[in-house]
Amino acid sequence: MACSALLGAAPLAAHATGDRHPLVGSRPTYATKSADAGPVPDDRHVSARLYLNSRDPRGLTELLRDISDPRSPHYRHYLTPDAYQRGFGPTAGQLADLNVWLDHSGLTVTGRTTHYVKITGTARAVQQAFGARLHRYRTGHGTSDAPSGDLSVPASLAATVLGVSGLSAPGAARPLSTPTRVPAPDGGAICSGHFGQRRATGFPMAYGKTSTYAPCPYTPTQLRHAYGAGTTPGSTGRGSTIAVVDAYGSPAMPADADRYTRITGDHAFRPQQYRQHVTPADWHVSDACAPPGTWAGEQALDVDLAHGLAPDANILYVGADSCLDNDLMDAESYVIDGRRADGISNSWAEIVHSDPGHLTPALIDVWNLLFEQAAAEGIGVYFAAGDCGDSSPGAARTGVNCDPKTTRAQADFPSGSPWVTSVGGTTLALDRHGDYAWETSMGDELSILTDNGTVWGPVPGVFTFGGGGGVSDFPQPWYQRGRTSGETRHRTTPDVALEGDGALPVLIGLTDSGAFHLTGFGGTSAAAPAFAAIQADAQQASGHRLGFANPLLYALARAHLFHDITDQPAEAGAQPLTVVRDEGPDTDTSTGEQRYLLYTLGRDFGLHARPGYDDATGLGSPTHDYLRWFQRTKGTLK
Repeated sequence: MACSALLGAAPLAAHATGDRHPLVGSRPTYATKSADAGPVPDDRHVSARLYLNSRDPRGLTELLRDISDPRSPHYRHYLTPDAYQRGFGPTAGQLADLNVWLDHSGLTVTGRTTHYVKITGTARAVQQAFGARLHRYRTGHGTSDAPSGDLSVPASLAATVLGVSGLSAPGAARPLSTPTRVPAPDGGAICSGHFGQRRATGFPMAYGKTSTYAPCPYTPTQLRHAYGAGTTPGSTGRGSTIAVVDAYGSPAMPADADRYTRITGDHAFRPQQYRQHVTPADWHVSDACAPPGTWAGEQALDVDLAHGLAPDANILYVGADSCLDNDLMDAESYVIDGRRADGISNSWAEIVHSDPGHLTPALIDVWNLLFEQAAAEGIGVYFAAGDCGDSSPGAARTGVNCDPKTTRAQADFPSGSPWVTSVGGTTLALDRHGDYAWETSMGDELSILTDNGTVWGPVPGVFTFGGGGGVSDFPQPWYQRGRTSGETRHRTTPDVALEGDGALPVLIGLTDSGAFHLTGFGGTSAAAPAFAAIQADAQQASGHRLGFANPLLYALARAHLFHDITDQPAEAGAQPLTVVRDEGPDTDTSTGEQRYLLYTLGRDFGLHARPGYDDATGLGSPTHDYLRWFQRTKGTLK
């Protein structure tokens, strides 16, 4: 978060002087001279949000390190929401000065929260208030408004105003899940009961060998067993609440989840165990976001996995009114301001460096302050690391869940924030007993049958799916120093990883087009709620709120509590690893779909899983000893 000087005792007369504080980065990258289509008319009506800063940014940072460092005497001494506002929210005097300035500038306050003030007025009033005129800019998708230069506020308000949103095109998040066709159990498709069980005979060889059929989609019971959540007594998440934040909401939840648990052998939600905060009347549905039906699949995946790996935890689903930053911030704030959960699972992402670019530095600062508030209150925030490898243009050329506007390799955001736990993806293999066998990095190259089914082509295949990670724009946080590989001095992701491979998906239940069906979903969207659930299990085992997880996770890096995952696990045998996925006999080949697909595994784009910490799987995935450690030590370092 950008640090500003504390508000001094400058008189209100200073508002009328030329002494200004720039909001650096408030002009989006698409607002270039070559794309300028002229000024916005002075009388155009505009609305915006003016986000409020912490009154003591440096003090907040020091507090967060003190209460989240497991070696600190103040570890886990969290604040209540009221105590946070008393210590770090804007003062009454700051807000009074802000109101006077807005009124003097011709802007009207139409609403307020502890995070922002909603304002409205003309483009002329915006220019008078913020010192920059609004222009229209060509973006390749029509035109978008934006300030012609960085916005600024009077210097006396420098410590009060953190950023402004609404004067340029909004950022939009994308869900990080990809559905995989999964035929009904009696639908005639072939899959393996465990990795390598059934040889895919009758197909051409790949890399000089015969492949095996991909495992049947995983259920939460299998994942619980693999990662120790089902084998450690007293680790069911009881007493914890997991919030799941996505966009929109499915009217079929939680009935779908209850039906799914009956099919997969788990128990349905108890009365009041599942709650949701969704307001369909306020939804903003537009081309900027995936439609509500797509987000319904994301919701089903997140809820099924959170409930499946922490079956006794309470689940709170919060559906944002859209996928835009303002609405997602409101959804996160609903959880954080009321301290309504112990952990928040988020399976969506944006990218910082894109063309056109919408995610400004000021908006990133606003997001980070929200995550800092969560950390102060003892709420762990978990974000999926992405499904596009290093999110570079090369990955986006063929990746099925990439943002095509990316301009460089980068860690996704908010996953790259230093105040959240970034959860990457792996490819998980179970043995014939259902026990953990090995994992490799989540990265799939796709080949299809060509030449009348006589050849897999191309081999190696085309990158289609891979766990996200890489270097962010943030300085390296204290908890990563000496723990990560390479020479970077920046925050790197992910922090941990779990199963999420689209070629070896997890099974979920979903009502779509009026009918309930089982389907497979892959992505770090599966990994994030699964790890948030394991953290709920750990919280029950320890008897303490865990809060912001990263300092403890990295302190445990050498305690052998994580599987050290590599691209080529020795347990997997000969490389490269391949599986054939049978899409089922109802596949419509007339549309170019293929019933049989060959996936080469462990081929993430631009990222590699190596011994120790790496940018594909982070510290690795939790072993059975992870939850046992919390049970034995109560989550306290000796």
